[in-house]
Amino acid sequence: TERKDILRLDDVYLFVIEPLIVPEVRYKNPTEPDPYPTDYDALAEDYDIEYFVVASRHASQSGKPSLTVHPTGNFGKAMYGGRTRELQATLANPMRHVFLKALEDPPRGFEVSLEATHHSPTQFRTPMFFAEVGSTETQWRNESVCGYLVRAILEGISEEEKVPAVIGFGGGHYCPTFSVMERETAFGHMAAKYAIDLLTPELVGQMVDKTLDGVEGAVLDRGLKGHQKK
Repeated sequence: TERKDILRLDDVYLFVIEPLIVPEVRYKNPTEPDPYPTDYDALAEDYDIEYFVVASRHASQSGKPSLTVHPTGNFGKAMYGGRTRELQATLANPMRHVFLKALEDPPRGFEVSLEATHHSPTQFRTPMFFAEVGSTETQWRNESVCGYLVRAILEGISEEEKVPAVIGFGGGHYCPTFSVMERETAFGHMAAKYAIDLLTPELVGQMVDKTLDGVEGAVLDRGLKGHQKK
């Protein structure tokens, strides 16, 4: 390889990039985001990359062992990088394939779910999504679990089946309804119930336009209130 932080396996590149792409500390007063550790669009152009799967770590207060998959973007303020009220381009079908592979035979005690759209990046043209191990350092340092996620990514991105792509509105952050539906449908951007009141026509347009598979419909979780459905 040309650089020590780049590995290649057939037509798949592995880029080892530090520091973390998402800020570890919540911004107190988000204005302009800090520069990303690398220019993902330049990498995509240099290596003819269609999309990125960012293998990262997931943190939560619950500390539950988990494997999660999600698109990125900010419906509100950019508290964890990126730009305020901007979503990142993503691909629903590859994200679905990685999720389904992670769901096949997860390590004992691990929950597998989608997550709603959140955190940076937001501004790259090249589509991407995150696949994460959570939720504490115990899981992050578990080589067996991390290896399982890597295999799910590699096997998932080799799948070619395409199903209708949709966007989702409502439900909890871990998208229990959408995670079940993902077996038959490919979810792109998802706005959890806590983000619904932040939505504008422009943001809904981004959810559609930046799910690059071509959105064929929208799913509204039953828990939405009447005014939110409107």
